Amino acid sequence: MNPHNYGSKGSARQNEPKLNIPNDAPIDLKEIKADLFDTVAKKWAKAIVGTNTIGGTKPTQARNFYDYVLDLQSKVEDKKEEFANILPFVKMLNSKVHYAKERKHASGEFAEMIKRCVNQVEDEKTLKTFKLFFEAVIGFSKK
Repeated sequence: MNPHNYGSKGSARQNEPKLNIPNDAPIDLKEIKADLFDTVAKKWAKAIVGTNTIGGTKPTQARNFYDYVLDLQSKVEDKKEEFANILPFVKMLNSKVHYAKERKHASGEFAEMIKRCVNQVEDEKTLKTFKLFFEAVIGFSKK
């Protein structure tokens, strides 16, 4: 253990702002409950919009991510691509949102929402639910 914390990566994490995650609004794409596209989406939209400071998610950035998800989902729905061929691109959203966050184009809350959703996508149904949830969040994000 380094008593002087020289070169310690742990100290950099302490400077990161605390995320405003709506813990009372869990995202469950596998078991669609009545409040997913309403209350849950509204709370996540508020958390994302509420971070409109340096590093907050820009509306165009959120829309770009939504358009990407919409494109992937429509390829599967229109049978242009097999789901197995689309899944790696869904998972790549994690790296895309990480990059956007590091460039201060997306908030930590937005990145966390994307990560939680992407990690649950495992078939056509969960991809469609992700798209619908994301659509609801975008709708509630408008001022």
